[in-house]
Amino acid sequence: MRLDGRVAIVTGGGGGIGRATCLAFAKEGADIVIPEVNMANAEAASKEIAALGRRCIVVETDVADGESVHAMVDKTLKEFGRIDVLVNNAGIFSYTRIDACTEVEWDRMMAVNLKGPFLCSQAVMETMKSQKFGRIINLGSLAGQVGGLVASAPYSASKAGVMCLTKSFARVLGEYGITVNSIAPGIAATEMAKNHPDMTDQIPLGRVADPSEVANVILFLASEEGQYITGATLDVNGGIRMA
Repeated sequence: MRLDGRVAIVTGGGGGIGRATCLAFAKEGADIVIPEVNMANAEAASKEIAALGRRCIVVETDVADGESVHAMVDKTLKEFGRIDVLVNNAGIFSYTRIDACTEVEWDRMMAVNLKGPFLCSQAVMETMKSQKFGRIINLGSLAGQVGGLVASAPYSASKAGVMCLTKSFARVLGEYGITVNSIAPGIAATEMAKNHPDMTDQIPLGRVADPSEVANVILFLASEEGQYITGATLDVNGGIRMA
């Protein structure tokens, strides 16, 4: 039980990698908070977590809105009294060509994918500092490392920003026993990637990731096994990019 007694917030935890992360954490003893906009998915995930014997609350949250984020954090503290792990998983995706990208799409992508992790991390940092313990794990992306193989420019740029933001928080929070890392998934079998072109011929392992395989890396970073890693981005891409 690597997370026994821990409380974890997993934004966008109702589906895909977020849901797989919630279940992986619950199996290791954590109680879970799911901030979501898709409440039906979040409630379904909550039932699965309860079936594993762990507590879970669902909070309707817009991670791009500071007031909404702070209300979610306040509810978490009221319910559980602590916050040990934050996984900034909530995000949106697009394939829009750079010449067709609108200002509206750019702003929304940056708001959810980049401002969201900033606001959520900022909102939990004082609690984690007072605890002298915390784990923040951000979802970057292969797209943010290569400019997007098929992903849009704003998506790729937002994820590059997330991986840089990870280092900024890691530098400030390390002295308090808080680690901040990101992961860079390649292509995973999620609803978000359902229309992604088949690129398995470019992946040395010959297949896309199951969400649980990405979640297991997040679990590692949240556990004691990952306690001396901070400011890093771990690739979880089947070898499609080798740095």
